[in-house]
Amino acid sequence: MSSISQNFSELYEKATVLYQNSAERSQDFPNLSSSEEHYLDILYSLNNPTLTTFSKKAKISKPAATRIIHQFESKNYVTKVQSEQDGRVQYLVLSDALKDHFRHNLVVFDRVFSDMISCLSEEEQDVLARILEKINQTI
Repeated sequence: MSSISQNFSELYEKATVLYQNSAERSQDFPNLSSSEEHYLDILYSLNNPTLTTFSKKAKISKPAATRIIHQFESKNYVTKVQSEQDGRVQYLVLSDALKDHFRHNLVVFDRVFSDMISCLSEEEQDVLARILEKINQTI
């Protein structure tokens, strides 16, 4: 019998391959590296964070975050928008095209994951959802 970690690893790999190979995925940014996609996904999920919030969520230093954001600005992926309440605060805002890209791809990933768990009964899917939520809360 294989271990839970082995099963999880295999499931993760299969989900990733199915998602990456999905014809429905947005091809608007085909030259994004996996690390760029990762950091842009974090920015998308945080919805206009500050540099500090981004660096904490990405688990990188502020200087590293600054370098990444400068690269994204040079590619017009991100702009800095000054806070109206506090002029010292700047928010990192993704371009509308990137927001659309990530919004679309989240729908595709949801579909891939739903297809993967379609072999489970509704009750089993509910149990899985509760288990995953519990794990997420403890991490």
